Amino acid sequence: MTALSGHDPDHEQETTVSPKTGRTLYSRADLRKVHGISEPTLQNLWTDRENNGHPPVEETIDGVMHWDGDVWATWHHELQRQRAAASTTNPPKLDGDPEEMVGPAEAAKVCGFADSTTVSHYVKNPPEGWPAPDDWDELPTRRRPKWKRWRLWQYLADRKGRGHAGGRPTGRRGLAYPYQGDERLTLARQAIAANPGAKNAELIPELQKQTEKTYSRPTWNLILKSARENPEE
Repeated sequence: MTALSGHDPDHEQETTVSPKTGRTLYSRADLRKVHGISEPTLQNLWTDRENNGHPPVEETIDGVMHWDGDVWATWHHELQRQRAAASTTNPPKLDGDPEEMVGPAEAAKVCGFADSTTVSHYVKNPPEGWPAPDDWDELPTRRRPKWKRWRLWQYLADRKGRGHAGGRPTGRRGLAYPYQGDERLTLARQAIAANPGAKNAELIPELQKQTEKTYSRPTWNLILKSARENPEE
């Protein structure tokens, strides 16, 4: 069974496979181990599902809720990307494969730092929440750290004291709201205006046809949420 993002080989566990779909299912305890997220945070994400687009329960096994592992990971990566964009002062670089390993120079671009000096400093003296390297390149004279992009997104999304504190940022430091300037937000606004009484589940299939790349339902749920909260630029 292929491991999902954030899998820690030190926490091997039996996987649960859906007899209906053949896909890997994760309970909240599994998500905590695989993604390194605390139980309270996972509970809060589920409680706020109407606002954050949390994927629905795939199956309930012996009274325990389980989610499709791949769907959950895709949704969570997108949520991290969105929150990271809203919390950065300098323009962050938030595209790319969540699982791609990047070195200090690219990590600086991801985080919106002026150069890799800050990253090098953080490796030696990490601030709260700064992720430990996922791997290292063994160079002739030194070791170069590498991180998965999604870990840097998570740091930006969670970090304290930058961007906004307890609400939306003032002015245009970063994004004033999720997906600001994104063409998908424009499409979502148009769809809502044309179908004011429609629910997300009714709008998403048509929205998925309007972009060259097909985005997941959890992603469109987040975009539609922003469109409803911010109907105009």
